[in-house]
Amino acid sequence: IPYWVIFLPAWASHLGIVLMHILSARALSKFISEANENRQRQDSTDHLDRVEYLPLLQRSLKFGLKTGILCFVIFIFEVLLFVRLRRPGIITLAETYIPLWILTIVFIGNGLVCKSQHFLHSVVWLLVFTAMLLSVLRTDYGMVDVIPNSYIVMVLISLLAIISGTLIYIVHGHQIGYYKLSDSQLTAGVFYSTSSFLAILLVAMMGDVVTLPELIQLDLLLIIVILAPIVVALAGFGAYLVTRDEFDRLLKYGGQSAVMPMRLRLETDGWTSVASRGAVTIPMFGDVKYEPLDVETAERLSIELWGPCCCYPAEEDDELPYFHRADNYQSPTPPNSMTTTAQWGGSEAPIV
Repeated sequence: IPYWVIFLPAWASHLGIVLMHILSARALSKFISEANENRQRQDSTDHLDRVEYLPLLQRSLKFGLKTGILCFVIFIFEVLLFVRLRRPGIITLAETYIPLWILTIVFIGNGLVCKSQHFLHSVVWLLVFTAMLLSVLRTDYGMVDVIPNSYIVMVLISLLAIISGTLIYIVHGHQIGYYKLSDSQLTAGVFYSTSSFLAILLVAMMGDVVTLPELIQLDLLLIIVILAPIVVALAGFGAYLVTRDEFDRLLKYGGQSAVMPMRLRLETDGWTSVASRGAVTIPMFGDVKYEPLDVETAERLSIELWGPCCCYPAEEDDELPYFHRADNYQSPTPPNSMTTTAQWGGSEAPIV
């Protein structure tokens, strides 16, 4: 089988993504034009005609630019990989990795310098960079004895283990009530977790870390060929569920961010907002709502999960201190009778 036949499905998928971007841009332009016209009509019944569509435009452009750049970078890498497999002497493995070098350095720098993403994101991209570096030293510079194949496999398994642990943390957080996943997000989390565990097994088998017993007379290469598409299919189907859920949310809310009430706490300098319910954007999950655990649930989990394992944020104690000094902030009512509720952001938020 020639190599271009192997890469043909991937290249066809990139062409499909380009067509989807073109159709999405045309649909977005048509929507903005119709919204500008319908907004002038008093008899319009579509709620999107009364909603500011700038957040929807921002989210659409952000998603389009991200997917477009990632698609282009992966396409260039596939072309370079095809050239290297077809004619190994033309380019080295380091030159084949050029698009991935740029991508990993940008994400690592974004996490370390700009600090716009979680620390684990930078660790994941650092492990990807390490695996590529070890493979280049082993292949291009002949360090086969210095860098055995097991080193690269260990780095990849560590990468997948971090991803699997994060997925378990998110799904388990939904089970105990911290994360508020939708049905699509929860199903996608199960598919992601299954895919990551199978990916660990796949990498271990490809790196000769796992061998089948002699009683099992199966071709290991055949198992790898069957297992690899299953891993990709599970992750892809989970991403499809999340994308469909995000699309429905865009149509329902027009890209508007949810308004979350914040809790207040009385301190010496007055009322101070504290961490409470909110929403966070998690890669491959979209916008996920969260709510700190109550005190009883946090104490129960600290016992069941041996204390340090319960790493989900919990609500702070509602008991208020009483300040006796005259120069401190004084409440007109006793502290024990100050618990009330306030209407803020369209819903009730406890003031403690």
